[in-house]
Amino acid sequence: MKRAYPFAAAAALAACGGAQLQLTRFSTDWTDDGGASIGRVYERVGQTRIAPTADVVVGVAGHTDKVIGLPLDGGAKWTFAHPLDARPVVAGDVVVVSGGGELLALDARTGKVVWRRSTGGLPVLGAGDDGTVTAVTLQRAGGSGSTLLAVAHDGQVVQQIETDKPLGAPAVIGKLAFVPWASQYVSVLDLSTGDEVGRATLREQVSRAFTQGGALWFGQAAFVRFDAHIAGASRGKASIARLPARELPGTPKLVPGAGGPVAAVSSAADRVRLYAHPEPTSAGAAISDDTWYATYFRLVMAFGAHEGKLGWVHLHESDVIGGAAASGGVVLCDAQGKVTTLDAKTGGVVAEADVGEPLEACVVNVDARRPPGAPRDVKPLAQQLAEAVLANDLELVVAQKLLLRELAGVTDEGATQTLIDLASDPRTSPDLLPDARRALAERRNGAAALVAALGRHYDFLRDVLRPPPVGPIALALAGMKDGSGASALASHLLDPADTVDDVKEAAAALAVVAGPAQVPALQQFLGMYRARAESDDLAAAVVSVGQALVSQGQTAIVAAAAKDESTVPYVRERLQALLDAAPPAAPGGK
Repeated sequence: MKRAYPFAAAAALAACGGAQLQLTRFSTDWTDDGGASIGRVYERVGQTRIAPTADVVVGVAGHTDKVIGLPLDGGAKWTFAHPLDARPVVAGDVVVVSGGGELLALDARTGKVVWRRSTGGLPVLGAGDDGTVTAVTLQRAGGSGSTLLAVAHDGQVVQQIETDKPLGAPAVIGKLAFVPWASQYVSVLDLSTGDEVGRATLREQVSRAFTQGGALWFGQAAFVRFDAHIAGASRGKASIARLPARELPGTPKLVPGAGGPVAAVSSAADRVRLYAHPEPTSAGAAISDDTWYATYFRLVMAFGAHEGKLGWVHLHESDVIGGAAASGGVVLCDAQGKVTTLDAKTGGVVAEADVGEPLEACVVNVDARRPPGAPRDVKPLAQQLAEAVLANDLELVVAQKLLLRELAGVTDEGATQTLIDLASDPRTSPDLLPDARRALAERRNGAAALVAALGRHYDFLRDVLRPPPVGPIALALAGMKDGSGASALASHLLDPADTVDDVKEAAAALAVVAGPAQVPALQQFLGMYRARAESDDLAAAVVSVGQALVSQGQTAIVAAAAKDESTVPYVRERLQALLDAAPPAAPGGK
């Protein structure tokens, strides 16, 4: 353990840092200099080599009093017992931990203490590290401002600065700390003097600065690169990588909880999140693999970086509570302590690891590491969607409604079978059932599966507890003008388990696809219901059956029904209209 240099809490920090305070530091009484100062900073350190940060999973276990580290390169797992008042932060090669009135930096590979300081109970907001010094922002008591503390790896305090401004997560390069604040500024502080030597005004929300892929980035909902274009940031000319706007369940964010300490215990915001890995390019900035990721409890979805098109969906065994996008994939950590790497292109599992116990929260950091090996268990998108949509989990319904719409757009015939299963299963959520039936009605392929489904009828003794979705299937077959299911449709006209709406749609479809083989069933239905059509839907079904009979040359039976005074008046009128519009009966017609 390195020698510790204790210092008092907030009051002492203020006294020590007050003498160094500059009027320009974190001051809003400032006129944009057109990027001149941040341009000079780039000239000073823009070509500095930035070492990769640690590729590590850091879990919170116990009762927020245990930190577990798992290096992703196969290094040994480590544990460190310590109370936590905020989520640990990975910065460079250290893990910054706050709680119990002190602040510590642990070696990310071994868990050994690099340095520790007393703070009097200020929770960590964010941290950056360049291999020699760690810059940490802390929230002052009452949330009225922030403390910036810079500590060398030998434990010496380099700078202690107090401000009434809420500071974000800093980064460190070449003895300079890049500190976001007020959601739009990044101030550059010289850690030798504490002076502000440059400032960038961004046209994007910014709450964190971080290094990744050998570059420095600023952002919150997008990624702004610190490069030769940073001087134009206030004019919207910085290098930036954004995610496309698209509908997502739960309104996930790239940086949940920006503006305050991140709780040591995970919340819904950790389960509903966005992940993306920015990378520097010759043109400026881009999203790695042209792919970004969204989680919704047990669901993981991948989208295209330009148009937001769904690429794949993965159904996980338990809730995802942390993760990080990498070049080549995404690394996810779940509530059971499992760490899973998914391939960026296919969503197939590339690697798995285990922290060894359930976790209350999880932080994943991936920089230089690419997912090892080839993905396994790769499934086509239609099957992935099927598994996700058919999952019997009420917590997923909101996302399943979105995925159901995606499934409806898949032309694979397997998607038709999935929609049939969803609309037929009595366990399907009532919130999903109408969407599934609507999507099924709009299918224009998979006729064989549709007809096979019509072969099932409600049968309690055989555990068929819900009749098939006759109405949507009828609409689909009619839309395809496919007569292969005509007999099966006719069998549902007289099934008492079918709803009147299903009967109406089956009759309407038969008006399009019926053939001679269906005439007996049509005649029976007309005879049974022409005088008993007590609802508009049933009356419409009788008229459709009459239309089907006329199309098969059975005009005599329809004419008799139209003349019989016992026939419901509406049905009589519509049947007569059909007869009037029908072409003359062919010789031999009845």
